[in-house]
Amino acid sequence: MTDANVTFRARQAQREIGATRLARPLAWALTLVFLATIGTVPLAEEWVRLRALRAGEATEPLALVGLPSALLEAGRVALDDGIVAGNRRLQRSIDDAESRLEDGSFLRAWLLPRVQGRLLAWLGLGNEQVYAGRDGWLFYRADIDHVVGPGFLEPRVQGRRLRGGDAWEAPPRPDPLPVLIDLERELGARGIDLIVMPTPVKPTVHPERFALRSPAPPEAVLRNASYGEFVDRLREAGLSLFDPTPILLGVAREDGATAYLRTDTHWTPAAMEKVAEALAARLVDAHDLGPEAPRYLERVAAVQADGDLTAMLRLPEGRELVAPERVRVRTVLDAAGASWRPVRQAPVLLLGDSFTNVFSDPRLGWGAAAGLAERLSFHLRRPLDRIAVNAGGAHASREALARDLGGARDRLTGTRVVVYQFAARELSQGDWREVVLAP
Repeated sequence: MTDANVTFRARQAQREIGATRLARPLAWALTLVFLATIGTVPLAEEWVRLRALRAGEATEPLALVGLPSALLEAGRVALDDGIVAGNRRLQRSIDDAESRLEDGSFLRAWLLPRVQGRLLAWLGLGNEQVYAGRDGWLFYRADIDHVVGPGFLEPRVQGRRLRGGDAWEAPPRPDPLPVLIDLERELGARGIDLIVMPTPVKPTVHPERFALRSPAPPEAVLRNASYGEFVDRLREAGLSLFDPTPILLGVAREDGATAYLRTDTHWTPAAMEKVAEALAARLVDAHDLGPEAPRYLERVAAVQADGDLTAMLRLPEGRELVAPERVRVRTVLDAAGASWRPVRQAPVLLLGDSFTNVFSDPRLGWGAAAGLAERLSFHLRRPLDRIAVNAGGAHASREALARDLGGARDRLTGTRVVVYQFAARELSQGDWREVVLAP
């Protein structure tokens, strides 16, 4: 075939593809099939929800019923504040309706666990939130993304985060440094010292449990590319840092020991104990915390639970595809034998997230009165105050503190040191919004 014939056939194909014609009845039929396909599932979901409401088996209202009123509300906002504001209001209403449909979906509740169970059992695959590692270990995708992702202090990365997110919500504040420097300054004005405690995520300490082989030599530490710069700039600004990574790595390198739970994002009780001991020694050596309190008591308890990563997989009930874990926790009691409680206006205030709460909050499934605050108080031999919120470590505990300031019972009265603990993933993924403490 000559070059001329090839060129002619190519041009002919392009003309035919670009000039495809459908008869109007066929076009209408295809359109109706498409609309029926995308509309059948949500309508079926709403029908099932309606029957549950009528039978008294559900209380959540129908997700699609509110869309007409949402459209009218968006129109009013558009008239008052402009088309952009009205469009954002409508986008938010549609997103809320989609989320409610998804969360209450009977089809999803029936199909997803069965498919996920087979993917995990046959192919060793997790889902969009959880990666399956070696020997039954599970890893949080956000932790992996933090460790291997680009540096969180890079301008292009922060710019992308500022431009990302939903159009109807304020963008996250991506830079942790100004927030931490301002927090140190505000606390310093009250005569209070600040210790920043970024807690490493699981892949930093146990990369060998995820990869087929360790991606770095044993002496290397897997961190986000900006972590070194972050530490240097904190110290240049005069902030104190307590990094538990060396302690956790030491635990992980002991024969038969692990520093993190196999099916959970958090550390083991034994690893947390080492961190609490070291932090207590640091606080006693560097700060005047006043006299010791009556000696605390402790009691060893066995706890068996499924980790938070197992819950994220949404596996089918009745099939033990991921074995539960059993750990021994050390609960802390006061001199009278009652469970430890935080004491307001204590010399040390611990701001934390779920790493602080994992063995304290019964909702997390790993027992109570045995978390970082309790064990730190035990080793300090002093009372301790705690503000710990399980999510949003970049801002939630600071916001809770700000709400408790001012008035006759100012939360920081008598406080000499604030330890700010947060998961290291917050450095690259958290919202470091400004929170102003009352003067």
